[in-house]
This record gives sequence, C-alpha cells and structure tokens, in this order.
Amino acid sequence: MSTPVKRRKVNSTLLQWVTKPNTEADNDLIVGPTCSATSPVSAKKSSHRQSGVDPSWKKTFPWVLFTDNENGMLCSFCTKFNMKSKNGSGVWVSVPCTYLVRDSLLRHAKTKMHIEATDLEANSILAGKGQSIQSAVEHHTSLEKTALIGAFKIMYWLAKEEIPHTTHFASLLDLAKNLGCDYLNLLQKGESVNYTSQRIMQEMLHSISLQISTPVIDAIQQSTYYSLLVDETTDVSVLKQLTVMARYFNQDLELKTSFLTLIDVPDGKADTLVAALKQFMTENQLPAHSFIGLGSDGAAVMVGKKTGVATQLKADLNSELINIHCIAHRLALAAAQASNNIPYLQKFKSILKQLFYYYQNSAVRMSGLKQLEHILGDPAIKLKEVGDTRWLSHETAVRAVSQCLPSLIASLEREASERHDATAAGLATFVKSPSFVCTLAMLGDVLPHLNRLSKLFQKTSVDFTLVDPLVSSTQMTLLRLLEYPADHMTNLPTRFEQLEEYGVKGSETDITSFKERIYHQYINNVVENLHQRFPDTNILDALSVFDPELIDKEDPSLHEWLQHQKLKTLSDHFTSVGTFEMVKTEFHSLRQLIAVNMKDHSLRDAMLKVIQMGDMYPALAKYCMIALVLPVSTADCERSFSTMARIKSVLRNRLSQRVLNQLMCISIEGPSSSDFNFPSCVSAFGQIRKRKLTTD
Repeated sequence: MSTPVKRRKVNSTLLQWVTKPNTEADNDLIVGPTCSATSPVSAKKSSHRQSGVDPSWKKTFPWVLFTDNENGMLCSFCTKFNMKSKNGSGVWVSVPCTYLVRDSLLRHAKTKMHIEATDLEANSILAGKGQSIQSAVEHHTSLEKTALIGAFKIMYWLAKEEIPHTTHFASLLDLAKNLGCDYLNLLQKGESVNYTSQRIMQEMLHSISLQISTPVIDAIQQSTYYSLLVDETTDVSVLKQLTVMARYFNQDLELKTSFLTLIDVPDGKADTLVAALKQFMTENQLPAHSFIGLGSDGAAVMVGKKTGVATQLKADLNSELINIHCIAHRLALAAAQASNNIPYLQKFKSILKQLFYYYQNSAVRMSGLKQLEHILGDPAIKLKEVGDTRWLSHETAVRAVSQCLPSLIASLEREASERHDATAAGLATFVKSPSFVCTLAMLGDVLPHLNRLSKLFQKTSVDFTLVDPLVSSTQMTLLRLLEYPADHMTNLPTRFEQLEEYGVKGSETDITSFKERIYHQYINNVVENLHQRFPDTNILDALSVFDPELIDKEDPSLHEWLQHQKLKTLSDHFTSVGTFEMVKTEFHSLRQLIAVNMKDHSLRDAMLKVIQMGDMYPALAKYCMIALVLPVSTADCERSFSTMARIKSVLRNRLSQRVLNQLMCISIEGPSSSDFNFPSCVSAFGQIRKRKLTTD
C-alpha cells in the first residue's frame, strides 16, 4: 500500500495556472491556464462523434501523454504523484483512458485528483526555484500586464500613424512575436481568447482616446476662460461634419489649442449647429460663464447678426462672448478679391487653371512636356492648380509656370502644329504675350509676402497681439514695391531677351504700359483690402492698453485719458471681471511696473507676466487671459479636416462617428509613444469588463 503524499496547502490563485512554459523567461514558472470544463473547444463541429488521438490537444492540455500505439491517454501529473480516483480504478494513472475524445480530457481536468496533482507539480517546481507561490503568481501577473502593454503600444502606433487598425493589428502582433517578443504569447488564453477580436480592438482604442481626451476636458473645465474654434466640412461619405477645438490655459498657465470632437450634423443651419455645440458643452460639463470667444471662418451662418451661431450663443450662454473672424480666411479673401476689378487678372487666373487641366488630363501631353523640360534644361516641375480656398496655391502655380515657361511654350506650339489642337494654339498665344510674362513677374514679387503672412497666421501660437504689426509691416512692404520694384519686375527686360527665341516679344514700352494698367492698381487693391479686412475692433484695440510701447518710461501717466478710455471699454463689456474703478486702481500700480521692468517686452510677453501676477492684479490678469485665448485663426480646424480626410478615406468610408473621433483624438492630440502612460491605460481597459488577463 502506497504512502499518502503530503500536500502543501496552495493558494487558490495558483489553480488558475498549469506548468506549460510559454516564454523563455518563464520556462520553469507557472505560465499556462488551467483547463476546465468551460475551456474553448478547437475541434471542428460535426454531426458525428470525433474519436482518435489529436496531437493538437497538447497545446491546451500539456499534461496529456499518449501511449505508444496511440490507443490510450495518461495524465503526466497524476502519474507522477500516483494519484487515486474515488473509485480506485487507476484510469489516467496506471490504466490509459481509451475513450479518445476531447471531452475525456475536459472531464479529467476538473477532477479533484487532477487539481491536487497540479498543485503538487507547482509546489515541486517552486521548491526547486526557491520561490514562493505568491512571488511566482506576481511574476506571471507582471508578465501578463507587460504583454497587454505591448499590444496597446502596437494599437497606439497604428492609430498615431493613421493606419487601419482593424486589418493590421493582428498581423503586426504576429510580426512582433516572430521578431522575438515572446512575452506577447501570453495574450493567448485558451484557443479562442487571443485579444485580437473586433470588440477588444475597439475597447483598446476607446481606452487610449479616453486617456488623451480626459485631461484636456478637465483642463478646460478648470480654465478661467476658454474659446471654441468651429468649422464645417463634408467627409468622403458626404456627411456634414462640424469640428470643435478649444483654446485655453492649463494649470501651468500654458496656452493650449486642442482638438475636442467631430460632430455629425444633418445640415448646416445655424439652429442645428447651435444645438450641437450646446449639447456637447452640456455632456462634457464645459462652463458657459468661462466661454469667452468663438472663432469661425466668417460664413454668414456663423457671424450673422440676427440668427448666426455666434449671436445665438451670446444670447443663450454668455453675453460677454466675442466673435472672431479667422484672420487666415480674411487674408485669403483680401488677396483673392484684389484682382476682382482688373479684367486681365481674372483672365490670367482662368488661363492658369486651363493650363493645369490641359496637361493633368492627358498622359501624352504631360510626357511631352517632361521631355522638353529635360531637353531645354528647365526644372522638372509639375503645373499646380489654382484655387481661392487653397491659400498658398496661387504662388506655387505662378512659380511653376514661370520656371518652365520656355518648355511650356514649346510644348503648346508642338501640340498645336502636330495635332492641330486649337486649345493648345490659343493657350500658346496667351502665354507668349508680354502682359502674361509681366503678370508672372508681378505676382512673383507680391505673392511671397502674402504667403509669408498667411503661414504666420496659420500657426497655432498666433494671437491678436501679432495681427496688427504683421499686417502693417506687409502693407508697408507692398507699398514700397510701387517705387522700388523687386527682382522679378526689375529683371523683366532680361527675361524678354531670354524668351525671344520662343516667340515672346516685349519691350520697355510694354513694361511701362503694364505698370500703369495693372501693376500699380493691383498692389493698391491688395493694400486697401488688407486695411478693410483687418479693421481695429473696440475690444481688441482696448486690450492694447498693456502694450509696453504705448507707456512712456519717463512719464507713465502720459496719455492717461486714453488709457482710461480703453479700460472703460473693457470694464463695460466684461462686467463679470470688475468695475471700472477696480481695474483703474489696479492699472495705476501696474503701469509703473510695465514702464520700468517690461519696457523691452512684447505685448504678448507683458500679458503673460501680468497673468503670472494674478494675485496682485486679479482683474487685469483676467483681461490678459481673455486676450490670449481669443481664437484669431481657425487654421487648426482646417488641419483637423486634413486629418479626417486621411483617416476616413475611400477605403474606410464606413467608420462610425465614435471610432472616427477616437482616431482623430489620438492622431492630433496623442503624445509620442515614449511619453504615453500605457500602464494607466491598461488599468482603465481592465475596468471596462472582466478580463482573462490581469490588468492591475
């Protein structure tokens, strides 16, 4: 009679594991899941009973031993410890089980003797390693969380790089395993649980986006003031989308502009947009009293005086709300409309479009143009399309035509002579005219200044303190061109000589005539449009009271009357900040400080200093916060539309609105992988529902 085996009491947590090594680091530890009657079944379902040994059973039941003739099965654990069943039959220990179906393995796995044998095997391994049960379980738990973090890193990389996650996550996970990341094998829990299902992927995406968006919403809720930037577009599924971004100060007094959401709206009516914005603010608990600015593209539905979005929000949410027309849009309108009353420039713009489509729609013509560029030594440049809504397209289109003009003329004339193409003949005649060459030169000198201004206005960090000096500087530069033309206009005589062999005939008389008819008028129109599109507003002008350049160092009280007028304007509009007497008292103290210690500061830097001294100047600090959070440009909204177009492409046109928002949030606001808090994200993922893997 065999001596009973003394059993060491095992923590119940251990019963979750078996001793199949899955990773190199864990070969001698408890790393596999215990098989139970509810374990997933991998055998194909059939109407007939399946029998016979299946080698794949060893993946799920690593303890099974097959007899030499494969007519029976034994349990390595039960045999090792000479376990006895209740009826004393010895089946699975000394007598093979001959009922060769998977159910036999499942039934044996949940028997008391097998569970006890598993405990004993675990104890023997741990005794050899000198480890406790608890430390082994903790080690394995740590490996499981590490594996899950690895999966989250793969998902985050796909979303950040705007690569379809549903079709690439599993394959990228397999690639990582093949490259040696063996710990990722711990994601496999049984035969059907591998953490790559559609539901799991969407929950991972939700956890990641929530990790990014929650701090943003919290910061806006706590910010003294914030502004919203809104704009509309239509996506690839022909659905109208309203993007919402925010400009605010975080707890560290850093000025931020963040993506908030993309709202699917049924139409572009003001009432619809107002309802969508108010619902979003309510759901995210954004305080209405802190909502101080609304930036838009200046469309009538946004800025309408009677029923516009800004007007309704001001009436319903905050009477102190300031509506701002995007300066980048205003600049584009000012530049585009400068040629409206000059017929030749309208024709010139039309010719640029015709040239683009003439070559864009024919591979033969494009190939011929490329060959001529190579033969004549012109740069290999593709013609660009002109569009008023594409702010920088005019300069790129003009520069492309100017650089390859000899090849362009030769190509058009060849198309006209060899293929008798009337369109080519007409275009060739136009581009060879002296006025066309002069216009290319004029725009080559003027447009770079407007594009430089446009690029500055598209920066996220731009604020109203930069608008007036930048616009004024550009106006002065353009006016100077009237008396002192720049390089392209100055070199026109040489340019005509170079193009003479291509049939272009121009003279000094043509240049003089062009300046009188078009050059002076166009530049004056641009300068005047800039003045009309960027008028001084009462509030923005009043906020310049903090400008150190307007405070005399020797006598800070100089222009005191004007300073008081500006403070009165601010106190009348922002009644919640403080009374006129309060802000006037604070300013008398601050004025001397600005004159002495901030004389060399810009207006923006001076305002940031005042904000940092909010305890001393609470009312004036709020004015400065308002000034800097006002959304003078909505270029960030345009960038979010570009992100949307890349993510929701033709091949992904069925993305749900929820997933689209999550992907855009990760792409726009997500930090680099090295800065993202993956452990916290995995813990949040574990709280969504009960997991097979440990996430804490």
